[in-house]
Amino acid sequence: MLTNLDDPVALPPEKRPIAEQIHRQLTQGKAASGARPKSPVLLFPNGAQVELPPEAAELLRTLFAALAKGEPVSIVPSRKALTTQQAADFLNISRQGLVNLCESGKIKYTRSVKHRRILFEDLLRYKQQRDEARASGLRELTQLSEDDEDYYS
Repeated sequence: MLTNLDDPVALPPEKRPIAEQIHRQLTQGKAASGARPKSPVLLFPNGAQVELPPEAAELLRTLFAALAKGEPVSIVPSRKALTTQQAADFLNISRQGLVNLCESGKIKYTRSVKHRRILFEDLLRYKQQRDEARASGLRELTQLSEDDEDYYS
């Protein structure tokens, strides 16, 4: 029984084919571009059916793709306050590196007496900005290499 939403869950190898099958079924519901995608329907034991909103269907596709690969998955509400260690683990950096980012104003945080807390949505915002800056830098570097005709040599 799952006691905490943000505790990672991974499927044992023998159950991964089930996740693969669910992912395949959810992916087949996606229509070609331009057409309205078919929405999956949840069927309950009492016979009731509910059509999933497209956002929920996409979330399930992502969830089951990860589970099928054996990746642990967590559901973290965007307003959840994380410790500095949890935030550092999410960004794959040291705790001190995260503290430095907080102190420099790059990541918003709150402080309760001695401890810093970072909202998950603020952490996601920082990660998205960081990833965009990295991608932009790589595009610029690639362009410079192509301009100098050194890219393929």
